[in-house]
Amino acid sequence: MRKLMVILISGALFAVIEPVSAIDPATMTAAAPKALELASIWSPHTISAMQSGGIGLMKIGESALSILLLPAGVLQCTVGAPFGMFDSGVQNCIKGGCAPFELVYQVILLPIRIVSLGTVR
Repeated sequence: MRKLMVILISGALFAVIEPVSAIDPATMTAAAPKALELASIWSPHTISAMQSGGIGLMKIGESALSILLLPAGVLQCTVGAPFGMFDSGVQNCIKGGCAPFELVYQVILLPIRIVSLGTVR
């Protein structure tokens, strides 16, 4: 009970305390035109990076879901063998066995996709 109260009180303190801005308004006013100029220059690159990152995330999800083919393939090879599902079960076992390695590859490739600004598909 005591640990719960400490967690709740510390959470309430962090929710109430406002962060103090270290930048004074004069500096912010002087930096605003340069920030707008940089934003207009980098906006196409940002959109391209988000698109290639989205494609990478979809491929990661596809690889993660294809891991489930391994238990499905084992069931097809064992229970479904009398019903003619052995061939597709072996194919699913192979795809499901390769899926963790593909998942690791896609996760490693994700930052490269984002930084290369859409050149890696």
